[in-house]
Amino acid sequence: MTRAAALEGFETFVDRTAEATRREFSVARALRGTGLGPGGVLVDRLRRNTDALERRVVDPELAAYRERAVEQFRVVLAYVESDEPIEAFEADLLEHDSAVDALAPTVGPDERRAVVEDVLARLQRLGDGVAPVVERPESAFWPAVRAAFDREEALALVETVVPFTGPLRRHREALAFEVRIDPADVLGGPLTGTLPTVSLDYTDEALRAMHRAEQRVVHEARADVTERFG
Repeated sequence: MTRAAALEGFETFVDRTAEATRREFSVARALRGTGLGPGGVLVDRLRRNTDALERRVVDPELAAYRERAVEQFRVVLAYVESDEPIEAFEADLLEHDSAVDALAPTVGPDERRAVVEDVLARLQRLGDGVAPVVERPESAFWPAVRAAFDREEALALVETVVPFTGPLRRHREALAFEVRIDPADVLGGPLTGTLPTVSLDYTDEALRAMHRAEQRVVHEARADVTERFG
């Protein structure tokens, strides 16, 4: 039994998803929801400097997403290797969960619990799906997958491992992906000190970009299965 193969495969899919999300994410779309008005000085400056905004805001957010996803998967692997129910790992799993991290401060306990249960159900499916890979002695992902599954089972594994936006999209109204933007940090220049720091809510654009990225990575992963299984 080894975690190495499952972790290798998961990190590959997470890296692909993060890169695809970055390509899909549109700063211009995100800025539409700022509430600062289409003619606002800051919005106009940010629209002319989308590369800077991506470097200072989008890239760090995606890096944080990747770190959370991988750390959460390590907890999922601990669940796989144990005889405990997924609920026994709830606190550690939620500590690294993007949906829970993005819950709006106005969300009540019942709504929060609904999100948590949705998240735990997805993570249990993920853990149960990769369990045969974890049980294999191979340390590389695809050799372990080939040994553990046939082609149809491997395709089903892709549909279990890659998708992650379900809870996010089902609970859209409970989420608030936000970031504080200091114009001096993003834009630079001697006059940016006169511009206000603003909060950018990019929830809709984040969900759109992540869902599109997820679909692309699922398609690529299915192609990987076809290539390896024939």
